[in-house]
Amino acid sequence: MTPDTVNAPDQPSLTKTLTALAAHAQTRPNAAAILDDAESISYQTLWQDLCRTISALGPIVPAPDALVAVEWTSPYRHILLLLALEHFGVVTATYRPQEIAGDYQRLFAHSDLIAAATIRPHKETLTILCNDMWWERTLSEPADPAAICDSKPAVNHRIASSSGTTGAPKFMMRTCAQSEFRFGQNQMRLGLTPNSRLVLPASFAFQANYLSFISCMRAGGYCIFAGEVPLFRSLKEQSATHSIVIPMEFIALKAPEYRKKLPPGLKIIIVGGSLSPADRTAWHEACPTGTLIELYGTNESGTIAEMQSDKHGKIIPELEVQVVDDKDTPLPFGHAGAIRLRGAPCTVQYLFEDHPRPDRFRGGWFYPGDLAILEDAQHLRLLGRDDDLLNVRGYKIPATAIEDVVKGFPEVVDCCATTLQDPLDDGAIWLGVKFLPNFEFSDIQQKLKTHLTFKADIHLYSVDAIPRGPSGKIQRHKITARLRQHIHSSAQRKPNSTA
Repeated sequence: MTPDTVNAPDQPSLTKTLTALAAHAQTRPNAAAILDDAESISYQTLWQDLCRTISALGPIVPAPDALVAVEWTSPYRHILLLLALEHFGVVTATYRPQEIAGDYQRLFAHSDLIAAATIRPHKETLTILCNDMWWERTLSEPADPAAICDSKPAVNHRIASSSGTTGAPKFMMRTCAQSEFRFGQNQMRLGLTPNSRLVLPASFAFQANYLSFISCMRAGGYCIFAGEVPLFRSLKEQSATHSIVIPMEFIALKAPEYRKKLPPGLKIIIVGGSLSPADRTAWHEACPTGTLIELYGTNESGTIAEMQSDKHGKIIPELEVQVVDDKDTPLPFGHAGAIRLRGAPCTVQYLFEDHPRPDRFRGGWFYPGDLAILEDAQHLRLLGRDDDLLNVRGYKIPATAIEDVVKGFPEVVDCCATTLQDPLDDGAIWLGVKFLPNFEFSDIQQKLKTHLTFKADIHLYSVDAIPRGPSGKIQRHKITARLRQHIHSSAQRKPNSTA
């Protein structure tokens, strides 16, 4: 049976993903589908467990286009819940246990059902407890694919969340059409096949992982969840053919164990930011025959441009992109300004907000908060985020102009540059650095003087970690708040050293 024959007149009409899974289960029943916590699950077992989960949820699932929040526990269980709920035409949203408090209460309050694995996160919303006992009972029932009826049609598909650089989640609706468009883009770029081995590093709270997983399942590949194993070690040990990676993971490639040791031909999509020149050099040393696919995009819009070289990219044809001044006037080619965009792939508002967000959505355009130059109608050059520009005594300096240089130093693990704009501060740049063991401050001081292309006073200090959001973006506001508290609580500020 092929995907086309699954929906024959005597067969139920299923979603595109379920149609593919049913076909793989019949034609390749013993082929490996998912590796979760060292347990390999075949396509036949996946399909049977999915049928069991659909049967268990049937009596309680709400009407099509209702909203169900699903707690992330193990990848396999989460997958079964999402695909079963998709069969009923409901909208799903993923949350993690650590997100139960705070801003995620807005999601729970607007949900029609919560599928919780640990505790009930909202006292007023109907909740089903999908704990170990529930799963043991559900997956021990007989699997009866014949009991699966037609999938319910739906307009909306998923609620995506994004915390950006602030850490405060923003929720947005993704329609079925928008999801299908992104699945198609993913498949076009990755070229997944039944022989693919896709390694994923994190939960489906990170949207790119969910999109790539579905693409892999439709193609009949093997999806491997890295779990607690460091990502690049998992890529090597699992003979990965594909992966989705955020830039901060490339720190690991400084270790000599990866030099020419990653699987040949490995194809990686970079999401959540751009790589530094040092990251690209480390990658080519670790995987000389590999392929990096660098994308510029947002959760709100999906991919905006496919990056062709450092900071230069080609805009996808489905989006209209302009660069505007501070009065929203479009600028001619070659002039720097703020990016705005619109088009079918883009969301038009945030959900569950008490007030509109004109800083992001106005006049039918989405403003991602990035600065760029349009080189022509199809190409742009990124300049960075507007909130990543450091105001140094009136001069605007991109933080990445410092961070990309410092990350190239072999003794540096991670770093963050910021300014305070505080009356008690002297207007210098503060550079927090996480070092490898046995570093020397004096070495870094000298390198800063010789490698930076501009002159500025820089206060250098050591940190244990740089605070980052789920996508790896630096949460600069947290570092600034800590530094401001430090200089206000100290009568005389004494930095470790100054470069």
